[in-house]
Amino acid sequence: MKISRTQIDQVLKIYKASKASKPVPRDTGGAQPARQDKVKLSFSAEDIEKVKRVVNACPDIREELVEPLARAVESGEYSVDLESVAEKMLGRLLADRIR
Repeated sequence: MKISRTQIDQVLKIYKASKASKPVPRDTGGAQPARQDKVKLSFSAEDIEKVKRVVNACPDIREELVEPLARAVESGEYSVDLESVAEKMLGRLLADRIR
C-alpha cells in the first residue's frame, strides 16, 4: 500500500483540528498536585536490537525476484499490461482526491 503526500496532509489537517478543539482546563482554584508525564515503551531495547539484526541480515536486493525480470527484459519477452498500469494510475488519482 502506498501513502501519498495528499493523504498525509489530510491526516495532519484532521490531527491539528482535533488538537485545537480540545478544551482548555479551567483553574479550579484548589491546589492540585502536579501531574507527571509517563512513558511506556511497548518494545524492549533487546527486541529493537533483535529486529535491527534481522533487517541488517536481509539483502538489499532480492535476487530471486529481480533475476527473472532482468532476463525477460534483456530477451525482449517482458511486456507491460497497459490496462493494469492505467488502472493503478487512476486508482491512485482517485484515492488522492477522496476527502
